[in-house]
Amino acid sequence: MTEQATGAVPDPESLRRLISKLREFPPAVRTPVRRELRGLGAPVISAQKSILDGPLPRGLVKTGFRHKLVHSKRKGKFYAVKVNIYSDRDVTRRGKSKGMRAAIKAGLKFRIVAGKTRQGIEFKTTGPKGPDGFNKAKFWQKRRFRHPAFGNRERYVDQAGQPFFRAPVIEGREHLLRATEEIITRAAQDT
Repeated sequence: MTEQATGAVPDPESLRRLISKLREFPPAVRTPVRRELRGLGAPVISAQKSILDGPLPRGLVKTGFRHKLVHSKRKGKFYAVKVNIYSDRDVTRRGKSKGMRAAIKAGLKFRIVAGKTRQGIEFKTTGPKGPDGFNKAKFWQKRRFRHPAFGNRERYVDQAGQPFFRAPVIEGREHLLRATEEIITRAAQDT
């Protein structure tokens, strides 16, 4: 454990060693320990779900652009780059929801990885898949994204995303690491 200004923070390397020790436990000990570890992710997942249950973000509209001077390191010259300017706007909700937020919520998962080559803790979402197999939760996480309006490839619109993933994970990270270390250390002492 390393001491920092915010308090005791588990050392990631020691946590990795402890999770790799989990493989050495007999199955009778390993199963309840994994079940207890999986329960640690529930508060973070519920916080992510509450963000997704909240109000939809406001819409975006492109209100103009400006030019920004950028220096090219390779050529040693300055050149102008066009940067769009966006502002919030009220959007009309016509009830044409495809259930993307519900599908993202259904796909939220917490895993403990304790394989031979990888050890760690993972939050992920399988999310809704597009026709090309792309996980739509990735662009819903962004502050702004563009997409065809209701599948019309002639007309693209800007939409505000709803960053839901990182903030709850970062807020609960320290507690999660401490609790994981405590559970695995207790199981190691009991065996």
